[in-house]
Amino acid sequence: MKRSWYFFALIPLVVSIVFHQLLLMVIGLLFLLILLLVDIWATFCLTNLRYKRAFSQQRACFGEEIVLTQVVENAKLLPLPWLEVSDRVPLALIFHGLRPHLVSDGRRAIIESLFSPRWYERITRSYRIRCLARGVHTFGPAVLRSGDLFGFVSRRQELDNREQILVYPPIVPLSQLGLPARHPFGERRAPWRLLEDPARISGIRDYRQGDELRRIHWKATARVMSLQSKIYETSTTYTLVLFLNISLHLSPLDLAINQDLKELAICVTASVADWGLREGYAVGLYCNGMLADLEHSRELAQQIEDQQWKRTEALSKVIRLPPASGPKQRQHILETLARVEPYYGDPIEVIMSAESTRLPFGATVILVTSTLNEALLTVLERLRHSGHPVGLLSIGQVPMVKVPGMLVQHIGGEETWRTILALYERGQSRPGSP
Repeated sequence: MKRSWYFFALIPLVVSIVFHQLLLMVIGLLFLLILLLVDIWATFCLTNLRYKRAFSQQRACFGEEIVLTQVVENAKLLPLPWLEVSDRVPLALIFHGLRPHLVSDGRRAIIESLFSPRWYERITRSYRIRCLARGVHTFGPAVLRSGDLFGFVSRRQELDNREQILVYPPIVPLSQLGLPARHPFGERRAPWRLLEDPARISGIRDYRQGDELRRIHWKATARVMSLQSKIYETSTTYTLVLFLNISLHLSPLDLAINQDLKELAICVTASVADWGLREGYAVGLYCNGMLADLEHSRELAQQIEDQQWKRTEALSKVIRLPPASGPKQRQHILETLARVEPYYGDPIEVIMSAESTRLPFGATVILVTSTLNEALLTVLERLRHSGHPVGLLSIGQVPMVKVPGMLVQHIGGEETWRTILALYERGQSRPGSP
């Protein structure tokens, strides 16, 4: 409060003392007391006040529900008559039972919560969020406002407490994309070279000159008193390599990015990768997009830190995940597709030509694209002549082409993506856990 108000409070006191007016003295004392209380609240309302945002999980499958918990702690003796928390949240996520206020940028919204914490009290409030938008979603910053009981003075504090959650792309059955349920990319041809699987021992034999030390079976050697070597079972490795063309899809009307085609292409890539890994393929991913930033969430960044992941980000904005199998590869692919965004980078045919010499022999190559040109068809034809089964999954209004010996399948356009999204909104599609 302005110091001049205290002089106005002293005037009735002086007058009451001079003229011996008890009622006027009481009024002056009450006015002075109100001013003191207002100053105390205005000075200390935001002192030792903590606000924390917590998530039930920081990585979610498409269509999954997570819980956002707001925790307010008033760690002081002074109670707060009111506390308003304004937290910025992504507009793309759905908050149950809550309508966030829009902000000027069009992609963020604000949820406002009103608390009244007493002395040394902690208050928690939870919201359920439906994750129906792939990508990296940023929460924060939050703004705290509080003041006195009468509303004369209020103070404001902005907290730089940004946090992020990662939502994986949707995964749908290949039959829903118009691909055959069995052998969608043709019959699997076994590679020429059979590999030995060191994890599967079928027996032992006498040591032969040239056997590696790791092949020696030391227990059997000690038992028969002569060197014995392990016999490994042979295993056949199938490889599926996915190329995602995530170049900017511009709408002819407003020259904006066609979000539906972008999300459909990522959904198709994720679904094919998931199918390949479940069928025992070693799956690789190459993309000409860039990865969204994760700087605002240390915990989430630590969860996905991996040497292969770091190398992927460092290679001139070209996403490279060499073929591998297992749950870890599935997690890498889904996290990459969750973060991928378009940018003005190299055309996909340039990346395919550069990677063609490093692909395993006989690997099945699948291209997901919404644009098609002669240079791209030439690269696909060259890969086919090199011994790679080649498939083309087209998105949007791509002219239909027929290439002998090549699988060409049109997935659909905006309507196909809206159909997939509607299934998740109605809860008819179960999100897959990475």
